[in-house]
Amino acid sequence: MQTVSVATQTSFSTLLARYMQGQIADTAWKKLMSAFDAEGVTSPERMAYARFMNEMLSDRGKSSLDIPVSDEMAGLLKETRA
Repeated sequence: MQTVSVATQTSFSTLLARYMQGQIADTAWKKLMSAFDAEGVTSPERMAYARFMNEMLSDRGKSSLDIPVSDEMAGLLKETRA
């Protein structure tokens, strides 16, 4: 039997680390948490959204980070589910 010990970092933990380092403002963080906590959002959708937001931060930096509010996220999810 082979045991592998690998430290994996999820998209959620990366977002948390960015927030704690000041790369995500409190207002933006609250919007993110509201989107993650929205009713009807599945776990895979939450993970995809977290990956998307991390990519936006990596590509654009915090100065241009626009986080969709929960109503906008619901609209996006409705379109992708159709």
